Amino acid sequence: MPIKVERILFRVGEGSLAVTLPKAWVTYNHLKPGDTVEVIANDGVLVRVKEKPETASEAEG
Repeated sequence: MPIKVERILFRVGEGSLAVTLPKAWVTYNHLKPGDTVEVIANDGVLVRVKEKPETASEAEG
């Protein structure tokens, strides 16, 4: 699901900057607050969804 958007950075705390993720991408990947994404930053930035570990009930079912 390719999405291209421009985002404005905003300050978080005293020295960090943050950016929001596109709602369509978040919805497509079934993300919710507290989930983890992996950010790879070199010449560009890549954001990937971290796989959620299976719970015991999911593994049995």
